[in-house]
Amino acid sequence: MAGMLDQVLEIKSFREARAGLAVTRQRLALDRAAAEVQAKQDALTTFTQEAHRKERALFDDLCSRVVRLSQIQDVHLAVDELRAQTREHEKKLEQARAARHREAQALEDRRAEHSRALQVKERFVELVRVAAEEAEQEVDRLEALELEEVAEIRSGRVLSERQQEQESA
Repeated sequence: MAGMLDQVLEIKSFREARAGLAVTRQRLALDRAAAEVQAKQDALTTFTQEAHRKERALFDDLCSRVVRLSQIQDVHLAVDELRAQTREHEKKLEQARAARHREAQALEDRRAEHSRALQVKERFVELVRVAAEEAEQEVDRLEALELEEVAEIRSGRVLSERQQEQESA
């Protein structure tokens, strides 16, 4: 019985360790996702600043000279393209944020699984401890019974020897 409990405990310990490792891996995945969000945020900020600078330069150039309508339309198209690229950067940032959120949720799930595995393991540790205590008590009880039996046998011998001595005398 104790051997079987030890084997079950070993399995529960393995599962708890595996769940702990899953938490660590998921934490690393969340860190990577958070770094990706920061990178996308930095890219958006940099691009937005550069787009504003380019837009201002395009309009400043238009204002500094006489231009044709087609040149104004070209500037508007260039500005529209910059805005489209800005929206694309914003979309990538939102996707990175969504990925980070999914990783954070997965981390919470891994933590809950680890907590459950740890609780199960702790219950089995307690069960093994109680079983060992009961086995030890049983061994002690059996030893006490054997000692009583030996004492009874010895006292029986002593009594029979005394009776024989009394009968001989």
